[in-house]
Amino acid sequence: ASQSVCTIGGNVAFNAGGVHCLKYGMTSNHVLGIKAVLADGEVVHLGGDSLEGVGPDLPGLFVGNEGTFGIALELTLRLIARVERYKTVLAAYRSLQAAGDAVSMIVARGLLPGALEIMDPLAIQATEAAAHAGYPLDAGALLIVELEGEAVEVEADFAGLLEVLRQSGAYAIRPAQSDGERMLIWKGRKSAFSAVGRLTPQYIVQDGVVPRSHLGAALARISQLSQEYGVPVANVFHAGDGNLHPLIFYNARTPEELHKAEEIASQILHLCIELGGSITGEHGVGLEKRAYLPQMFSETDMAAMTRLRQAMDPKEIANRGKMLAVNDELGTMNDEPRRRNGAGPIKPAAAAASKSVRPASVAEVQEAVRSFERIALRGGGTKPGLAATGADVTVLDMGGLSGIVAYEPDEFVFTALAGTPLAEVAALLAGHGQYLPFDPPFVTANATLGGAVAAGLSGPRRYRYGGVRDFIIGVRFVDGRGDLVTGGGKVVKNAAGFDLPKLMVGSLGRLGALVELSFKVFPQPPAMATLRADYTTLDAALESMASLTRQPLDIEAIDLAPGAAGASLWVRIGGRAEILPARGQRLQSLLGDAQWLAADDEAAHWRALGEFSWAAGCAALVKTPLNALQVRALDEKLAGLGATRRYSVAGNVAWIALPRADQLPALESALADLNLGGVLVRGSASQPLLGVRSGEPFYRRVKKVLDPAGRFGDL
Repeated sequence: ASQSVCTIGGNVAFNAGGVHCLKYGMTSNHVLGIKAVLADGEVVHLGGDSLEGVGPDLPGLFVGNEGTFGIALELTLRLIARVERYKTVLAAYRSLQAAGDAVSMIVARGLLPGALEIMDPLAIQATEAAAHAGYPLDAGALLIVELEGEAVEVEADFAGLLEVLRQSGAYAIRPAQSDGERMLIWKGRKSAFSAVGRLTPQYIVQDGVVPRSHLGAALARISQLSQEYGVPVANVFHAGDGNLHPLIFYNARTPEELHKAEEIASQILHLCIELGGSITGEHGVGLEKRAYLPQMFSETDMAAMTRLRQAMDPKEIANRGKMLAVNDELGTMNDEPRRRNGAGPIKPAAAAASKSVRPASVAEVQEAVRSFERIALRGGGTKPGLAATGADVTVLDMGGLSGIVAYEPDEFVFTALAGTPLAEVAALLAGHGQYLPFDPPFVTANATLGGAVAAGLSGPRRYRYGGVRDFIIGVRFVDGRGDLVTGGGKVVKNAAGFDLPKLMVGSLGRLGALVELSFKVFPQPPAMATLRADYTTLDAALESMASLTRQPLDIEAIDLAPGAAGASLWVRIGGRAEILPARGQRLQSLLGDAQWLAADDEAAHWRALGEFSWAAGCAALVKTPLNALQVRALDEKLAGLGATRRYSVAGNVAWIALPRADQLPALESALADLNLGGVLVRGSASQPLLGVRSGEPFYRRVKKVLDPAGRFGDL
């Protein structure tokens, strides 16, 4: 909402959000590459210009560090095509509770709005006086809902939305009749913070998050606090992701008023923590909320974050004192082994006494990590090329940690143990009309949730909403000390602490043993359809693919396969069954001579891709991130190696199958020539990463913090 005055660097520093986060994610979801100078002067390059990556998600860790690591210099951002159609509606309710219930009903209907915003009477009064947006002054609450996407689908969804609003008890429903009306509705919402200045000389704005299902309880408690202290509080918030923004009035000339306002602000943060939320959704921790961070995270978690900050900033000069207390406030940190997390005493590390251990609890994982010098982690065994190898390595079979810990369908959130099979997760979600939008591969081959995160692998459908990094919201892992470390949380919007969940994506088991994971999920499109177009040359297929990516189309997947005589393009769409034919005709008009796959063939085609049936019998399977402009040059080299290859995610991922293992050195050389990197998913090599790697100095600092003795091996 502050886009007219804020900077890109500021958004990155705080992992800022806004009204569109439920559907599109926060700043970190759109940062692909970072050039930064760390606090000791070293310049690092993290990530690149592909939607995908290899190795730990280092850009994900840097985003939201609040300036405690250093300064971002240049950023590479993901852009998306402009939306074709917006449909915005203003609904008035007699109470905040009724408006909050309407949000739950919208989500339960399977709709995924671009924005869901609520304002209370004080905010309505101030905003209407400033913006003259036509807000009804007698409303107990206003709900702004915006749908966006392809015109034909938005129109159909909007009819359903209006029905839900009527059923939810809205006494006035006002759809925007023009772009001008839509912009006026949003002008009011975006000017709310400044408009409240008409009602009070000063105010404190909070930024806590609660699960959507607890919005009513949170708002009732805030109202109670307002009455108890005799202090007005205006509420403006992102209802879609539970991000509260209570504005607490006070007059700085009266110290007593300031004290009361601060007391209310403090109790609101305690309330967010008690309800399973976060102390900040987008504004950061800074100084104001630093004391509350240890209430969200354990002493061990805080120590891990402090060591990470010190690794990037040994002298603690970068934004000193923000988010984390500095060393002279903490006292010298003791890195000596201690009893932690109830796991028992630490044993001296021993050489591998057993080739395989199957822990049945988190405590047993901690014990195992502390007991062996070298450890390799195993999930479902579907990606053997990623595992650490060696005669002295003990394998931790994580299959013993399996099961769903919690699932809240109305929240779009679930938590599961790392050894849980993806097939089990998919079946559970499907029963509630939901799915994992990052489309993990090897589902039917018994791949696990932890393995999908550690490998950082996503499938073709990640094209629409993002990869595994964009949907993981919480993580618990055992680091190389045997400590149980927690990062993130269980709400869809959270900017508290360093983003350890993203860091663990693609970590390949080298930074810690994942034990528990939390994800956000989305409604599953009820129907799918796929169009195949054949081209006489690869260049023609690439040109057609580039044209598609610039269109305002809601496409699930775009895959390209070179052949002996040209190339084929597969384009998948999903949505309401009654709308797909109209959307399909439009897509077909863009592709020209193309054919629809039969319904049974459609599902089978993508299922086979997810299991890599086309690469059966290959000696090595490699994933290489790139972008569409690099496909032509890479394909020439791969053709020379006789490799079978597919380009997925609109040219952002190359899947390369080599017929012989002895071709890996030649492939690595080819990738290096093009400044590309890769990860060996299946096959045998001394190290899983090939070609060029970004962020090596930054990774070394992280590795030293989380696995100082190198128990998990190296990349």
